[in-house]
Amino acid sequence: RRSRHWCGYLFRLIAASPVVNLTPGVSVRVTSDSYAFTAAQIKGQSPVMVICNHRSYADPFVLAAALLPLETKYVAKSDLFKVPFGGWAMKRAGDLAVHFDAKRAGGWGTVKGSTGQLLAQAAAHFEAGNSICIFPEGNRMGVSAEKCVEAGAHPSKLMLFKPPFFDLCKKMAVPVVCVSLLGSDEIWPVGEMKMRPADCVVHVHAPMHGKDYESDQAFCDACRMKVGEGYQMLCKKAAA
Repeated sequence: RRSRHWCGYLFRLIAASPVVNLTPGVSVRVTSDSYAFTAAQIKGQSPVMVICNHRSYADPFVLAAALLPLETKYVAKSDLFKVPFGGWAMKRAGDLAVHFDAKRAGGWGTVKGSTGQLLAQAAAHFEAGNSICIFPEGNRMGVSAEKCVEAGAHPSKLMLFKPPFFDLCKKMAVPVVCVSLLGSDEIWPVGEMKMRPADCVVHVHAPMHGKDYESDQAFCDACRMKVGEGYQMLCKKAAA
């Protein structure tokens, strides 16, 4: 299974990160006080789960550029795996597919039974030393007006996080590394099909551990607040 680490690493290095690194006028900057991944984490001896707020189609490309040499397996909607070349590369890299059911929860629900399979695949990656990256909000901010209103009413200003992956990390003692991202929606706004010049800032928070929380829900909620507070901090610094 670690062979998929190298497939993913090369895919992220050669195909994903250049999407932002080589696009004229686009810059990705990691804050100077961001957490630095350890050698053990990079070498696959100590896996982590990276989570990030989701604002744009550009987010996976920004994260690939910001996180390398840490290689992570991305959890993405199953439709993306059907995209020629890119989708095939994702499957070869070991990325994980979320199967949404258009008839459940307004299209936000998953196919019955698929979540258990997804978590089993994630557990296998952790056991093999592979790190995983998820966008716990499930979709980009701005796609659903209703979800945006709900997010605005929450202190984190983020859409709802669900606990299954956090429960898995708690049970397997896998740390969660929260990432706050600002500016990707300027690079690739919701509703547009092309990128434009803009700056993106990424802040990587120190790992959080499930053992420090009484329940998976408490762990999930704390991570939501960490990502959201970091995003709001970046917004304040950008406006200053």
